Amino acid sequence: MKNLLNKLNYKTDSNERGILLDVYIIKNLDGTPRWIFPIHAKKPLFLKFYHVEGVRSRIFAFLSKVIFFAGLQTIAYSKETWSLHPQLPEQEPLIDLVNTQWALFTGTKGPNNKMILYGEKESGSFFLKIPTTCQTSGIVEKEKTGSEKAVSISPESFTVPSVKTHNNGILEIEDIGNQGKRSNVFSDQHKRVLAEICKKTVQVETTEKSACFNEGSHYLALAQLKNNPRIPKNLINKLKELETELTRSHFLTALAHGDFTPWNMFTQPHKLAIYDWELSNSAYPLGFDAFHFVIQKGIMIDRKSWKDIRKELESSVIPWFKTLLSKTDTKWEIYLKLYLFINISKHLDIYIRQENWHNQVHWLITTWNEALSDMTAKPENARSILIDDVFSLLSNKNYATIKFPVIPPNSLSPYSDIDICLSKNDSIQLVNGLKKHPLVQKVLQTKSSFMSQVQIILSNNEILNLDLIWQLKWKQMEMMNIEAVLERAQLNTYGVKAMHPNDLKTYLGLFYGLNNAMVPQKYEHHLSRDTEQHSVVHSLIDLSNKDQIVLQKELELAIKEMGANRGLSGIMNRVSYLLDTVYSMFNQRGMIITFSGVDGAGKSTIIERMRYEYEKKLRRRVVVLRHRPSILPILSAWTKGKAKAEQDSANSLPRQGTNNSILSSLLRFSYYYTDYLLGQFAVYTRYVLRGDIVLYDRYYFDFINDSVRSNIRLPERLLCAGYNFLIKPDFNFFLYADADTILARKQELDKDTIKRLTQKYLDLFKTLAHSKKASHRYVAIENRELEDTVGQIIRTTTGKAA
Repeated sequence: MKNLLNKLNYKTDSNERGILLDVYIIKNLDGTPRWIFPIHAKKPLFLKFYHVEGVRSRIFAFLSKVIFFAGLQTIAYSKETWSLHPQLPEQEPLIDLVNTQWALFTGTKGPNNKMILYGEKESGSFFLKIPTTCQTSGIVEKEKTGSEKAVSISPESFTVPSVKTHNNGILEIEDIGNQGKRSNVFSDQHKRVLAEICKKTVQVETTEKSACFNEGSHYLALAQLKNNPRIPKNLINKLKELETELTRSHFLTALAHGDFTPWNMFTQPHKLAIYDWELSNSAYPLGFDAFHFVIQKGIMIDRKSWKDIRKELESSVIPWFKTLLSKTDTKWEIYLKLYLFINISKHLDIYIRQENWHNQVHWLITTWNEALSDMTAKPENARSILIDDVFSLLSNKNYATIKFPVIPPNSLSPYSDIDICLSKNDSIQLVNGLKKHPLVQKVLQTKSSFMSQVQIILSNNEILNLDLIWQLKWKQMEMMNIEAVLERAQLNTYGVKAMHPNDLKTYLGLFYGLNNAMVPQKYEHHLSRDTEQHSVVHSLIDLSNKDQIVLQKELELAIKEMGANRGLSGIMNRVSYLLDTVYSMFNQRGMIITFSGVDGAGKSTIIERMRYEYEKKLRRRVVVLRHRPSILPILSAWTKGKAKAEQDSANSLPRQGTNNSILSSLLRFSYYYTDYLLGQFAVYTRYVLRGDIVLYDRYYFDFINDSVRSNIRLPERLLCAGYNFLIKPDFNFFLYADADTILARKQELDKDTIKRLTQKYLDLFKTLAHSKKASHRYVAIENRELEDTVGQIIRTTTGKAA
């Protein structure tokens, strides 16, 4: 405090005994002083520096007042004694610390640190801003300049405190907030202030000539050069992408406060009282202060995710801001992007130079990264951005990926999942972070005692699968010690932590060996690695690799002898495995999807593609059924035998039956309907309840619209009635195309038949879709382009399938 007292014109280099002043200290979590006030303070004046809004802050303020009222300061606060030496005759102290009421805030840690002292005297209350470094002296000077600039526009809707400079660079600021209160709401009063400033100072700017944009580019280049490991690389990459996008843009600028937040202003009946103009700028992009108010408040006070902050922006700021821009040709999105680019780049430079970060810095960087993901995402790169953000969320945690290729994470195949070893608590934090991510629509988990299978459905309906593993187990036995694996994890070229090569060799050998399978060729090179470990398990793995055999029983016996699989630990593992097995039997329900269409509509191609998509992306078993459940064979099997009947059916063209008898048709339909009626329960219990996805290549709708195909001629109303007694599939797709396209694919039907059947299917699906009881989807898709059709089916079914 010697430097502080010197700046306040107290003599500190004297050998004389000074006046003793007892002070109380409220400390930060790290033990450093945060607030200091004299023992003779009558009120908790340090609350002048505290933004009282919200439950926690109100409780703190209330308890502080209770402590003062009850005289419990000695019990509640730390105490220290200062020795204040006689005043220098030629320089009176800026404040009489012994006889006046005051409180001191030591400031926020970092290169821009400055102390703030609040004092009360007969002429009124005031603040003293006390710079602690040469850099902060410049910032304090900027506050004087900024305040004067704000006064120069003759504000009508807000007031600015008068300022006065003292020796040692100290700035005295008038206290104009006595009659006001702080508010976290971006109100009409705030909008009037910003609209007035815009009207009086607006001008047109381009990014090439914009000083603040070019300054942001400079800071971003420095951040790239310094490559600070605490700053996520993908955050820098997204800023670079924004910089490129915004280059050669034109936009409106105006005077901006620069730190327009609830804690820098007081709302009064007719005006805002606005402090702290040190970060003001004469030509910031329009809307900078409005965005800053909601975003900073959302992060620092509400602890909201970007997803929730954006909702607040869209409800409280964007409608007003669109009105402000109504006579321009620029969109509001460009101003939000400019705000993010300038504000984040500027602060990165500060935080890179800051040795120790407080929690708020981590909050800011996490939310900024989410915001940049949201503003730079496109349908084609959303999954890649999310993968990068997964590793950003893990950057400060102990983790190790398994079998992750040495490639940039964002170039991972759309059919690849990510296996990650980490602690259970870290897995919970990761999942909670992903649930708040702006590109995530839904997060689904399948939990067990040793891992969590996480399926992330993105807003564009793409899927990312994560296996979060906190115990490396095979059935009821632990294979490897996860803590040791995490301790040995290595950072690869692309900033991803991966299993140590020795651990990966052990894992591959055990995983495939215990499952009685040969290691895939793409992983074989990992097993040829020499290791310094000489346990029984490693010897067996080496032997398996050398002789190209699987020593399953030997490996099983070896890991049984591990300490984690013996005694009480072994019993707990067996109980956990039993519970996991029971849970998995009832955990995930599958679904039934039907595909209908005339021959040549492309059903077979689509079904095979969807089978691959569901198996790889949803990691579900897929069962394809032809037309019906088939618990009963086709009728001709009773006379020809099953194999011969199925071969003849496959080789014959459709719609060639000659049956015209109503009785024969009724018998044939009854037979097949029985198959549907009874078989639906077999399909449901055998597949759906086990989590499988059932794809029907044709379904009951063929009986309704094209019964001739099954050699049946019955009234359509009767056939329609039969559908009422069947379990309805989850999704029903009718694939169609124009007759010429279908004939180019297959010549099994004539043009008129194709048109007639297509129209009947369209009418049926329309009727079913609008039925009052239709809780299941009926979707007709014109199947022109394969990728478009697949995309629409995925978008329709993903939420249910996952």
